[in-house]
Amino acid sequence: MYRKYIVALNITLAFCLFLGMTVQAQQPQPFRIGVAVSLTGVFGKDGSLVQDAYTLWKETVNAKGGINGHPVELIFYDDKSEPATTAKLTEQLIVSDKVDLLLGGFGSSQVFAASAVSEKYGYPLISGGASSDKLFERGFKYYFSALGKATEEVRGCVDIFRAVDPKPKTAAIVGADILFTALACEGYKKYCAENGIEVVHFELFPMSLQDYNSLLLKVKQKNPDVLLVGSHLLVAMKTMKALKEIDFSPKAVAFSYGPTVPKFIEDLKGDAEFVIAASEWTPNMPYKGPVFGGASDFNRLYFEKFKRYPDYVEAASAGGAVAQQLVLQELKLKPPLTKEQRQAIMEKLHEKTFETFYGKLQFGKDGATAAHPPVAVQIQNGKLMNVFPLEFAESKIWFPFKPWKDR
Repeated sequence: MYRKYIVALNITLAFCLFLGMTVQAQQPQPFRIGVAVSLTGVFGKDGSLVQDAYTLWKETVNAKGGINGHPVELIFYDDKSEPATTAKLTEQLIVSDKVDLLLGGFGSSQVFAASAVSEKYGYPLISGGASSDKLFERGFKYYFSALGKATEEVRGCVDIFRAVDPKPKTAAIVGADILFTALACEGYKKYCAENGIEVVHFELFPMSLQDYNSLLLKVKQKNPDVLLVGSHLLVAMKTMKALKEIDFSPKAVAFSYGPTVPKFIEDLKGDAEFVIAASEWTPNMPYKGPVFGGASDFNRLYFEKFKRYPDYVEAASAGGAVAQQLVLQELKLKPPLTKEQRQAIMEKLHEKTFETFYGKLQFGKDGATAAHPPVAVQIQNGKLMNVFPLEFAESKIWFPFKPWKDR
């Protein structure tokens, strides 16, 4: 009797094991996509936004049956805001983890390092969180950006002053001396010249700068009409706190990046009012495409998932992922991908124009997006309002900046 029980148990176990193997065999292999992104360090909060954007894209795609019937699996590694670590982790994703594809992280220095590795191994890499001009000057074939070049990205922050009266006559330009922010300052200088605005102060400072008060006191002495800042989130927040402490109220204050991150308004509250920021996307833009639908649809889905609205870097990151997805679908590819298939993906990304919720993505020979107009937003009543281009403006620009003593 005992022997019969053991035989029956073994048969049952073998049958269950067979069923498990059968079910496992029926599950389609996922597209494994790797991302080295800053989740800690100076860009940790910015990088976490990029991670959220990719996560929403993955979940949305998988809920609709995946790509060509295969689910998406994302592998995130924290590069700690260190470019050397970014390069090391990108190589690990390719060589050890054997991912099918890559997506870009946050920060021009980090993406500069990652794209050098991806180019070496022939892996397309689309970034929505980096825009330094130097990224496009290396003759790379496998690097693509959903953002415009840094020098062009800030155009809206200067061109918007054509819509005010009286028009500003002078400007001070300051910024952190790293890839993206330094080039943003060069862009400010270029567009000030085009708009007849005299630059009375230009200064780049180390990212490690602690004494913003002394820096801005020098600027205050020049009495510029507007202050234009090449920034990341921390730079933007420290600048605003210093402006209040030294009671400096130029007629306008604009940043290349930072105010579009929710933490800026959350932490500064009323002190964030009147601030202008460069952007490349807002949810009221008339953009539509597959996966997410329209710009407003993406905005709504994002809020439902994270209980906050996305900024343009998050939209650009998800938009780049959509472009790569559309190529996979057109080529009818399945994992694991070969070197030749990744080359075919790269060629298609250069050839095609992609209509997405983020707008039209058309990559030039250098990988830069060639069809996306810059946007300027302003914080009004605790919300980011599109104020440029004028044809898409949700509100007129608030000008001039309200003095601290009157707030």
